[in-house]
Amino acid sequence: MKRLVLLVGFVTLVANSAAAQRSQNIEFGGFGSWWRFDKSFLIKDGFGGGARIGYNFSDRVGIEVTGDYIATTDLASTQNITVQTVAAGLVLNFPVGDQSSILTSAGYSRMIFGPDPPYAFTQHLVYGGLGFRLFLSHHVALRGDARAQFRWDNPYYANATTIQAQASAGLSYFFIPPQQGRGFNTNFNWYWGAQGGFFLSKTNTEPYAYDPMFGGHWLITSRRTALYVAYEQAFFLSDAHAVIFDPNSSGCSLGAAPCRDVSFSDVRRIMFGVVAYPTQKVIEPFAGLGFAIMQVTNPIVDCTGCNLSESAQADDRVNEASSKAFMWLMAGLQINYSSKLNVFAHYLLTSSGNNFLLQGNTHSLQGGVRVSLGTSKEGITERH
Repeated sequence: MKRLVLLVGFVTLVANSAAAQRSQNIEFGGFGSWWRFDKSFLIKDGFGGGARIGYNFSDRVGIEVTGDYIATTDLASTQNITVQTVAAGLVLNFPVGDQSSILTSAGYSRMIFGPDPPYAFTQHLVYGGLGFRLFLSHHVALRGDARAQFRWDNPYYANATTIQAQASAGLSYFFIPPQQGRGFNTNFNWYWGAQGGFFLSKTNTEPYAYDPMFGGHWLITSRRTALYVAYEQAFFLSDAHAVIFDPNSSGCSLGAAPCRDVSFSDVRRIMFGVVAYPTQKVIEPFAGLGFAIMQVTNPIVDCTGCNLSESAQADDRVNEASSKAFMWLMAGLQINYSSKLNVFAHYLLTSSGNNFLLQGNTHSLQGGVRVSLGTSKEGITERH
């Protein structure tokens, strides 16, 4: 009887300590996944893995970003294929008791196939899904999801759609902030910060690739807005390759065309803009926009067989294509540990530019820390 009472007390303690989704919580998770690809792609179904980060606006509504990676082959096992997926969407939470809940989700998904043709393309899809959470403790939950991703066309067949299916299971850790709901006064402060993460870019001859990016920034806060200035540098894990137009050339890696091959391994970015903080809580979303100057550093042009004049002209053309101005958009989450210290994570998108060595939009996913070195507003003293 005594053992039974102790067992019931232990179960009751666990149930009371378990937490359902709460407002302002941040969910960090890892998972294993199984993918069933559209049959028209002739790709073997396979296993992958990924991570997620989410933010709960309320007990019922949240947003999340997930990333997944799958390595597989075609059906004939003659070509290796990688699939990288990044998805962002809305999650609705429906509690079932004290320790579990049912989830529904919907949003946008970007799938990058590679590395070689015919599997070297990107697809934009919408997704919908169902899932569950089972809390094992106050901070840790078991999570499972099933999603269907849809696109209204097909890269291989006319008048056909594309449907990719995913099932995943893993663990989530919930960060429950101190002083939940109260927040700190971060107005009129000078913040110095550092950030690091991944830079996603492509050229006119290569598909999208992820590379590390690091940098620092300066943030001057006002009431719900801030001035943002940043310097960042991406370091490519392997040299990127592109081609530029040159009428003096008789061919490049693309064939007999007036073009020259260019290789490079570093990109720097200087950004200026405004960031808005609509709420002032321990955990708060933010968004920003501005402009950036992006420069490919030390590009090397292949000018084999050029005379001195042709070499100088080729260098001028590649230097002209190595620096451009862009617009950028940012969205992220910030955790304020005090009015002096906060950590953050954000996603940043830049516009595309013509005649630039990087083609199309670039994407960045970064995290970092900010420290206030003092107030940006001087107090008014009374004159005697």
